Formats: sequence, C-alpha cells, structure tokens
Amino acid sequence: MNVRISLPLCFPIAAAGLSLGAGAAHAHTSERGLVMLLPTDYYLAGGALAVAVSFAVLALAPMGRGEWRVAAREGAAAREAGDGQSARGPAWASWLGFLLFAALVVSGFVGSRDPLGNPLSLGIWTGLWVMVVLAHAVLGDLWRAINPWSGPVRLLSRLTAPLVVRLFPGRGTVPPFRLPARIGHGAAIAQFLAFAWFELIDPAPDDPARLAVAAGVYWLVNALAMLLFGEGEWRRRGEIFSVFFGFIALLAPVRWVEGGGRPRPRLRWPGAGVLAAPAPSVSAACFIVLALATVSFDGASRTFWYLDLIGVNPLEFPGRTAVMAENTIGLLAAALLLGAVYFGAVALGRRLAGTGTVPAAAMLVTTLLPISLAYHFSHYLTQLLVNGQYMLATLGDPLGRGANWLGYTERQVTTSFLNDYHAVEWIWNAQAGAIVLGHVWAVWLAHVMVGRALVGGALPAGGAAPPDRMRATLAELPLAVLMIGYTVFGLWLLSSPTGA
Repeated sequence: MNVRISLPLCFPIAAAGLSLGAGAAHAHTSERGLVMLLPTDYYLAGGALAVAVSFAVLALAPMGRGEWRVAAREGAAAREAGDGQSARGPAWASWLGFLLFAALVVSGFVGSRDPLGNPLSLGIWTGLWVMVVLAHAVLGDLWRAINPWSGPVRLLSRLTAPLVVRLFPGRGTVPPFRLPARIGHGAAIAQFLAFAWFELIDPAPDDPARLAVAAGVYWLVNALAMLLFGEGEWRRRGEIFSVFFGFIALLAPVRWVEGGGRPRPRLRWPGAGVLAAPAPSVSAACFIVLALATVSFDGASRTFWYLDLIGVNPLEFPGRTAVMAENTIGLLAAALLLGAVYFGAVALGRRLAGTGTVPAAAMLVTTLLPISLAYHFSHYLTQLLVNGQYMLATLGDPLGRGANWLGYTERQVTTSFLNDYHAVEWIWNAQAGAIVLGHVWAVWLAHVMVGRALVGGALPAGGAAPPDRMRATLAELPLAVLMIGYTVFGLWLLSSPTGA
C-alpha cells in the first residue's frame, strides 16, 4: 500500500528526524515476508541527508575542549576499570547458563518437531541471537557471567590437571598450550563463518534435532579448545558469542567492574567503551566487518534483485537447498566486498589527510558497531515481535506434550498487528529510525576517534588547539561517504519486496 507519513522532528541532531517519519519499511519474520509498495525515495533521501548533515555539522563545528575533556574522562575511567574485562561473573551464573543450554539441547531431541513449538529453535535464533544481543547493548557484557562454559571448564581443568601434567611433562601447566598470537581472531572468524552459513544457507537450521546436534558439537569443540588453550584466552579470541557480545557491550551505558569480590555495574556515556577500548587487531577488525556483512547479506539475499541476479524467479522460490552454492558464494562475496570498501575508505582518508597519525582501519572498525547493532535490531524486529510470543507459549509447554503452565498457548499467538496500519507504521519507523541513528552515532564516534589521533590521543596541553579541522574532515570524509551509502543500502533493504 502507498502511505504518506509526516516528518516528526524527533531527533534534533543532524536532521535524523527526516528519516524517522519518512515512510514505511519492509520487515520479515521466520521465512515469511511482507511485500509492500513504499515511498522508497523519501526514505533513501531522508536517511542519506540525516547522516550527511550529521557529518557536516561535526566537520564545521569540531570537538571543543569541553567535549574533548568529557570524552577523555570517560575513556580514562573505562580504561582504569579494564572496560569490564577484569570483572568475572560468579560460578553459579555460568552453571545456570550451562544447565539452561543442556535443557535446550535435550528439548531439541525430545520436544516438538515444530521449530515454533520447540524451546531450542526459539531459544537459539530468537533468544540468543536477537534478545541477548540487544541486551548486551543496554546492560553490558552479561555473557562473561552467563556463558555455558566457564563453570564446567574450570571444574574440568581442576579434575584433569594431573593428567595434563603427565601427558605434557615438559610443560607442567594448565592449560598445556598457548593460542598462537599470529592467528589473532582467526578461530572466531572461521567459527562465525560456519555459524552464518548454518543460519543463512543450511536447508533446515530451524529443525530442532538438527540444531541440537549443531549446538552440542559447538559446545564440545569450544570446551575442548578452552581446556587446551585456556578458558579466558579462547573466549577472547575463539568463541564467537564471547567475541561478538564483547564488542557490542562497548556501546552499552553500563560497564561491569570488580567490587567487593563480585561484578558491580558502573554507568558511562553510551559508546564510551568504543573510545576507551584498545585498538583491535586486524583480525578482530575483520571479525566485525564479517558480522555486519552477514546480516546485510541475509537481508539482500531475500530481495527480488538478488534472486534475479542468481537466476531465480522470486515468485517461485525453489527452496534453500536449490540455491546453497549461489548463497555460499554470495555470503563470501558480501564479506569480501564490505571489507574491501571499508579498508579502502580508511586508507583513502589517511592519504587525503596527509598524515600517518590518522587511525588505521583496525582502530576505526569499532565505529561500525552502532551500524551493526542498528542492522541487527531492524533486521530481526518482526521476528522478535512474533517469535517472542511463541517463546512465551513454549515456556509453558517445553516438551510439546500439551501442557499449559503459564496460561498462554500457541493459539493465543497473533500476527494481527501486522494488518493494523498504525502498528505497522510504528514498526517501520522504528526500523528505519534505528538504521539512521546507528549511522549518525557511528559518524560521531569516528569523528572523536580521528580527532583524538590527530592530537596524539590526549587533550592538547596549555593553549594548544583541538584537532586541525581540515585534516580531520579529510580523514573522515571517505568513511562518512561509506556510511551515507550504507544508510541508503540499509533503507533500500527495508523497503524492498522479498521473495525468499
């Protein structure tokens, strides 16, 4: 349907309100889609203008000394606390996470065969991959406490210590091996690629029994790696959820620090963790780019444009099995393309600025985290609204035996709000607004990070001026153009009809 929506001035900075009310956007849940005729031009123009104006405002009014002190103070406080990295959760929290994970895996084997009626399918794809991700953007790195490995692996390490010493007498330590520094986050990248392939390309990732096998194997492989290389080191560089959630938590207004022998929350400015965190390695930068590329490919692979590109009639989609090879190539191509464009934009910025003090691509990559979070929220919003209801119903009948412990059954699940104009209008505006705000946030973080690098990472002493305006603008310009283009791309995805 064609709609005309007013342009509410909800976000005064950088004219982001131009896109919050510009029109309607596409949303999907599970394997179903809504095909709408939308005022696409309004969305694309409004979103691009919002990000462009935000960059122009920052370029013309660079960070002043007062704002610089705020950023420096937040960064110093977070660095002093290790940005939460020193805070370890209580053992019982990890054991609780392990018991919940084990119960979900068991339900995958013995529960309902319907993915929308099985706790494992809903728990992994909606609970873990949607709800927990968004929770980390608000509450900080909860996964350090609730992950299902820390408690069991620490116990196994103590129990197997004598055996390890006998098997590796020359080492005499637990863990017996060091994770080579030269591989960086290579293990996490490889596992994330496998995870993304399973989610986006495997013929039946929602099948409870199939998912139970995959989840069980994933837990065992990573538990073994933690025993061999150390729990902390493997979670920092090898286990994908620990790595991804840790990066997303940098955006949160909450950080966790040690206090009185247990983690305590501390408030900070949203995004301060990005400014305070040490520069990630090149491999960590590749991981962040890969995470953004996969959710972008997920959206693009459903569009009529992509299906036509691989020779598939979008109105007669043959099923995922028929396009596994094409989608595998598409997933890899999306990651390589985004990586090339991002690293190229940063390199061009360094060249235009004519200085080696402009942050390298690895340092600036964390400024993409708001964009990644925004895409995640927008992409999975309707899945959360619908499958969240199925999760509630399944909690009352986890084994699919007809129980009704919570007084809420699948018969009460509704998608009728998708037929209500005002409800859909709110969903559309939330999705588009999140994408634009995420890009504006990213532009601001990049502006601060580039400016800080141009003055050596600290507040200029005495009467020294803040970062040179021209050099800072030239350094940021290619990355800003990339973010504007990605805003248009994201809004185009939301407004494009899907056929898969």
